[in-house]
Amino acid sequence: MKQFSDLNACISLLRELQSGSDVNPKQKQAVEKAIHEIKRIRRKPHPKRHELHESVRKIAESLIDVFVNRD
Repeated sequence: MKQFSDLNACISLLRELQSGSDVNPKQKQAVEKAIHEIKRIRRKPHPKRHELHESVRKIAESLIDVFVNRD
């Protein structure tokens, strides 16, 4: 399914980011949480729209918080 290939591509890109040398431990942890959330959604056969929105919000918040360095 295309849906799985898109999610797998996202996981691959996040893994690549995580393995970079210019990423600090806090950022690596946020990327790992994002990967975990993508995998959780991938396991659901027919996720509801609100579940997808909630997952995207969690992923975006965690990554923005650590990469933009909000105070």
